Amino acid sequence: MLNYIWLGMVTVSVAVALATGTLEPVTKAVLARSQAAVMDVMLPMAGMITLWMGIMRLVETSGLIGIIARVLGPLLRLVFPEVPKGHPALGSIAMNMGANMLGAGNAATPMGLRAMEQLNQLNPNPGVASNAMVMLLALNTSGITLIPASTIALLQARGADHPTGIIAPAILASCLATVCAVAICFLLQRLQVFRVVPFAVESVAETAPLVEKPMATVPPMAWWKKLVIWSAVAGFLAIMIWYTVSPRSLMELQYDTYVKVRGTAPADVDWFIAVPEAGYQRLMKFVSLAAIPGAIGFFALYAALAGVKVFEELVEGAREGVATTLRVIPYVVAMLVAVGMFTESGALGVLGRLLQPVLSWLYFPVEVLPIAIVRSLSGGASTGMLAGIADQYGVNSLFTQIAATINGSSETTFYVAAVYFGAVGVRRMRHAIPTGLLADACAVILSVIFCRLLLG
Repeated sequence: MLNYIWLGMVTVSVAVALATGTLEPVTKAVLARSQAAVMDVMLPMAGMITLWMGIMRLVETSGLIGIIARVLGPLLRLVFPEVPKGHPALGSIAMNMGANMLGAGNAATPMGLRAMEQLNQLNPNPGVASNAMVMLLALNTSGITLIPASTIALLQARGADHPTGIIAPAILASCLATVCAVAICFLLQRLQVFRVVPFAVESVAETAPLVEKPMATVPPMAWWKKLVIWSAVAGFLAIMIWYTVSPRSLMELQYDTYVKVRGTAPADVDWFIAVPEAGYQRLMKFVSLAAIPGAIGFFALYAALAGVKVFEELVEGAREGVATTLRVIPYVVAMLVAVGMFTESGALGVLGRLLQPVLSWLYFPVEVLPIAIVRSLSGGASTGMLAGIADQYGVNSLFTQIAATINGSSETTFYVAAVYFGAVGVRRMRHAIPTGLLADACAVILSVIFCRLLLG
């Protein structure tokens, strides 16, 4: 499917460029996007992938991934019935979904890549996406979003009166879009057109799955080590509740401690001053800021208490991150070049004008149509369009709120597909792209509905 879509985007872009005289912008887009795919996208992400692949190694070797899989396995196996009970892939999927819910951004990608590799180990048809692999992609393209942090930051930077107002519609839209994605995925995988067609024997070697690694066998942990872990968790939760209930007293203590430890007042006092008024906003702010360092600290502590040589295992896992990054780069370059050609040639504008009469008849706000189309193609482009809509119609307008909700409750389907499937050498994606696009459409429609109901 992605082969035909990519070919269609490129050929249509060239045809429109020839017809409209936009060959020069298209040429610049090819050169700029191919460079940006490596220098601006994959190189910055390489560090995050390398780090989190190392962290995931600690989670696996410490046996924590097995605990996560056992706790959340019964729920996840309803969505992933092909995955055996207690398989480490269930734990990786749970961590990937949790990171997406918290708006952890690129930190969720390495966890998803690890989950995709583990699912590929279970795949009997190398190079062909299994039902479980497609479902993982669907959950990532329509994942439940509790904190659309980057979108809220953009609205706040542009002076929105209530930048957090999109949280409620984004949560509702992403939750229902996820339900739709799961239902669509189960439906499409039953269709004959998306049946599993294995590659010929001679091509299997090119797409062979990774060798399955047995789950780490970890001896039972001593009682005092468990006490240390639970104490750390309790301390984290206590500070979170403290900040939510009585932030000023905590801020004063932290400020005084900072001065005593550093010997000077903090140069940047935003954390000590910018305290949200509502309790739920304080809770979400704390979770969004503390999730990544808290997770790294907890995983490292747990692994150390489990007897793991933390630094050595971290480095060993990080090596896998470097290899994964190198495998993904060609797919990202190809996809971003096609998106750049499609945008700069004017083909995207042509598509928007073709859809505008139909959408107007359906009472869809055509003002947000560009971001609704681009969101599935490019995260950077959709963020740029959100900024443009805010400038054109006002940062507090309903159109901007709808566009922000769309940006915060959906994902870049083509980019995610290229990264996740490229990492494991999948060439036949079956119903992955249709599922992702239909889930994106659901997220867009639901964003419009909930914004009109809650913000209009």
